[in-house]
Amino acid sequence: MELLDFKQFEPFNRLREKMGTEEFGFFELFDPALHLIGSERSELESPGLLRKPEAIKILPDKTLAIKNSRVLAYIPDENWYRTHREYPAFHLAMCSRLESLISDHPAQELLLTTKLSDDYNLLKIRSNGEITMVAHGFVVCKHCLHTLRYNDYDEFRNRRRGHSQKVLSDFSLREFYRFYQQYPLSFGGKYRPE
Repeated sequence: MELLDFKQFEPFNRLREKMGTEEFGFFELFDPALHLIGSERSELESPGLLRKPEAIKILPDKTLAIKNSRVLAYIPDENWYRTHREYPAFHLAMCSRLESLISDHPAQELLLTTKLSDDYNLLKIRSNGEITMVAHGFVVCKHCLHTLRYNDYDEFRNRRRGHSQKVLSDFSLREFYRFYQQYPLSFGGKYRPE
């Protein structure tokens, strides 16, 4: 059986003309290996998915993704930040800091989430061994902003320091995802999981 060439099919072209469209459009079949299913979307929203670094896809723009959704990633252990004397930060891109963390601690799991918040959950291990989840304030990783050159952020140029500090202090995930669409991402059949 030979299929019609719909680009040359006159009833189809008349319908397109009535609709006022010039382009033929794009359709992508749902594939659970490439697209998030409902339960995965729910898990990513609250509290997130705990994954090894190799589960994270690095998109061509260096942002982080799981299947067809951009995500942010962070270490979910309060003790880790305390030990490393760092304020908790989430990563939006494969920046130098995240690359270094993965290289130095390849077994370290990251929490991946699509949740838009100022606070994210951290595991807290109390002295008696009790484990609890604690909401903690987070900041965006400045190395990620530099990697993405988000709003011309540059952490190394002194003459732009004032501008970069303003971008960092005014950062909003909602604004970020207006520029970098969070979900759904379409790969047009070109992207295949490794």
